[in-house]
Amino acid sequence: MRLPALEKNILIYRALQMVQFLFYAESLRKQIIDSVGHEVCKIVGSQLKGTKLLKEVFKHLVKERLITKSESTDLQDLLQHRNKIAHDVQSLIGDIEIPGRNYRFRNLLKLQYDYQALERIKRWENELEMRLSKNYWLSASYNTLLFEAADLAYGKELATLKRRIDRQLLVRMKKKSGPK
Repeated sequence: MRLPALEKNILIYRALQMVQFLFYAESLRKQIIDSVGHEVCKIVGSQLKGTKLLKEVFKHLVKERLITKSESTDLQDLLQHRNKIAHDVQSLIGDIEIPGRNYRFRNLLKLQYDYQALERIKRWENELEMRLSKNYWLSASYNTLLFEAADLAYGKELATLKRRIDRQLLVRMKKKSGPK
């Protein structure tokens, strides 16, 4: 059984977005930890790691008024989305079904893909870098340069796929509404 072109393109679109998202989320997480983590460990008086350290860093950033509580929540949600991509990717693509196999997972599991997450994480990476640089040292990395070619290629392919998907959706909607 073949997957229709529209569904195939949506899956490819999401996959490319998720790859870019993983890069930006890791970059953001690393910058936050590298810039603020050491100071938080000094304040707390212990060597925190992983999720515990990140939670304390966000509390510290709110306390320092570099971010608001709602911004902290948004950032933590985005980093949680990163974990969902890494550990639960099927929940981000499970709403796309093979025709004729009406599993209806979308209805049962409340599956939903966040198409705005990539743009939000990109905005936050730039914004947080500016805010952190006022009070903290920023770490330098070659990672952005290493990812540059892929980011450019994925971005162009996403734009092409978006146009193709939009056209395919229009065709499908016209077919469903029938001749007039």
